[in-house]
Amino acid sequence: MKRSLVAIAVALASGTIYADEKLDTLIVESKTNTEIQTTAAPRVTSVEGARTITADDIQARQASTLAEALAGDASVIVDEVNGARGSSITIRGQSGNNVSVRVEGAPNNRSQIMHKPSNDRDTIWLNMDMYQSVTVIPGAAGTTYGNGSTGGIVLLETKDPENIIRDGRDWGANLRYRHETNGQSDGISADVARRFSDKFSANATISARDTDNYENGNGITEADTGAEDLSYLIKGVATPNEATRIEASFMENNKKFDETSTSGSGEITYPNKKLKDQTLATEYAYNPASNDLVDFKARISRAKSDLKSDQGTGDWRNTGGVTTTYAEIENTSVFFPTSNTTHSVRYGADYTFDDIRLAYTDEQGNPNEAERTSIGAYASDTIEIGDNLQLSGSLRYDTFEAKMRDDDFESEDSFNSKVSALWKPFENTAARGLGLTALVGTGYRSPAIYEVYGKGFLQDVFRGNDANGDGIYETGNASGCMIGHGSWCTIPNTDLTGETSLNTELGVVFERANVFTANDHLTSKVNYIHNDLKDQLYNSDLGTWYNEVDDINHPVKQYINNDEAAVYGWELSASYNSDVLFANFSMQDMAGYSVEDDGSKSQNNNLVPRSVSTTLGTYFDDQKGRVGIDMQHRKGRRYESQGRGGASRTEYKGYTVYGLFTSYAFTENFNVQARIGNIADKAYSKGSYSTNLSNGETTEPSLNTGRNIKLGLNYRF
Repeated sequence: MKRSLVAIAVALASGTIYADEKLDTLIVESKTNTEIQTTAAPRVTSVEGARTITADDIQARQASTLAEALAGDASVIVDEVNGARGSSITIRGQSGNNVSVRVEGAPNNRSQIMHKPSNDRDTIWLNMDMYQSVTVIPGAAGTTYGNGSTGGIVLLETKDPENIIRDGRDWGANLRYRHETNGQSDGISADVARRFSDKFSANATISARDTDNYENGNGITEADTGAEDLSYLIKGVATPNEATRIEASFMENNKKFDETSTSGSGEITYPNKKLKDQTLATEYAYNPASNDLVDFKARISRAKSDLKSDQGTGDWRNTGGVTTTYAEIENTSVFFPTSNTTHSVRYGADYTFDDIRLAYTDEQGNPNEAERTSIGAYASDTIEIGDNLQLSGSLRYDTFEAKMRDDDFESEDSFNSKVSALWKPFENTAARGLGLTALVGTGYRSPAIYEVYGKGFLQDVFRGNDANGDGIYETGNASGCMIGHGSWCTIPNTDLTGETSLNTELGVVFERANVFTANDHLTSKVNYIHNDLKDQLYNSDLGTWYNEVDDINHPVKQYINNDEAAVYGWELSASYNSDVLFANFSMQDMAGYSVEDDGSKSQNNNLVPRSVSTTLGTYFDDQKGRVGIDMQHRKGRRYESQGRGGASRTEYKGYTVYGLFTSYAFTENFNVQARIGNIADKAYSKGSYSTNLSNGETTEPSLNTGRNIKLGLNYRF
């Protein structure tokens, strides 16, 4: 790690120690307020499946990636991409454009720049030191967030001054150091915050991490798994009066890494890459205590992501990016509140504009550009009757359009709705805490730019001819395949429609305190999910074309709509916490199918059939310390398929890995953490083994990290 980065972080933290402690104290309502409906909180409550982890949870798990932060929730599958590079997210069997990731409101729409699944396209680049909370909303529960909600929503909110400043002070600071032995890494981060007056406060976070390539369970170094990271956040918060809050923030994540790349002709290059993610956000909130009808918020966010590569030559150029401008207004009104009933209506509108720079260049070497515009509006109504019944319903309208050069993709309109209920009929009996949940809702996601337009402009597409329909194209044009950007010939399809989903859920929940001992707490939930998908978008293999000039056999593909598909299965979760013990169990068991043209059903082999996460531990020395073990399990799957190129067998091998962890708070301000991941040094992979059945050749994936020891030191000033 560069010494200057460490010096900057230490200086930021230590400089705050000498802050003037004579400033007036201001009590600010936290934006993580847990009231039933406020515009400062997510639009979806835990009743409908929303799950939130905080910065304290992230620190307790020693998480530097989203995969590590959400490792305790088996219903959200987050796979790290090439070690320290980033994360891909799957919720209830859906990923990519079916999962909307939003930072300070702005959708992360980097997935629009590529024409096929790849590390660069589906990767979400996040530094967990920047965020105060991460909220996952699965399935149709996130309908009110609009486009991309068929799989789920992930909301990330950055740290605020009140998250850092301790009670009774006008300043605060946190300093963290992490070391890892496998993929040897040193990371340091610091938070600082100060209240300058009773009307203004500010905070900053800086985080730097340098990670080497890791060794897998066989002791072999996996190439291209290291990275250098530098991230920072600056935020200011103004509270001109008790009812008004204004905040503005700027965050930037920088990542540098090396990569081995193979072109369609087989040429191997070793490009260096630089990624820069920036988020600029402003928010205005007005919530007068004397008026139940006004709880207003307006937010404007701008997220910009660009990836540059030198292609191994030292000559840097842009290889794709997107700038997303997002604006929303919303208000929550509480009608006729009584001691037994709460009735709140939340309504709003939002606008999203994507300026997309594709990974594919034009004749002048500049990225091809495209635009997407989405406009939506929604209203939701939540009624609470006593402690026994909560009812919620919502309706959302979206309109979408896209453009590449002079070609406009026809606008689409979509109406989606949701109803949910929580009923606890046994609150006055020995079965108190037991409840029933139900949810029915629809979702929508629009076609991606690369799905509509392929790799490039409509006048520069693959122009082939399959005269007899056997999948062998007799003619074609190499420029339409865009050599150097993969070997696929991708045919545009401007007749695509968006995907829609019908999500049905039924569940049983239980929550009670003081079950076995005083101060303990038990929660559990069993949920059955069935999600019917209409017009599902997928990449169809149309055939092959042999390029005689470059001696390459190109696959010819096109994105099309599949009439019907379904994903269904079970989610189970339980957690227990007492003065002595803590335990967590989470499991997801999913299956799915697609309906073919002849009406037959084919199994969806892309789904992870079962994933399990467990944690068991104990506190000691008056809860100053804790020690425990956790386990991650994923069931394998194997299937054969017949394509234009012949028969192949694909296998995802199941695995179970264990970890040990401990932590101890030596003082109120200083604690130490240690963790041993993959304690058995197991050789395993989350990727697939692919075998060509005609010649027996097998392509193997890279293996995941072997045994890894983490050490964390945390000091709060």
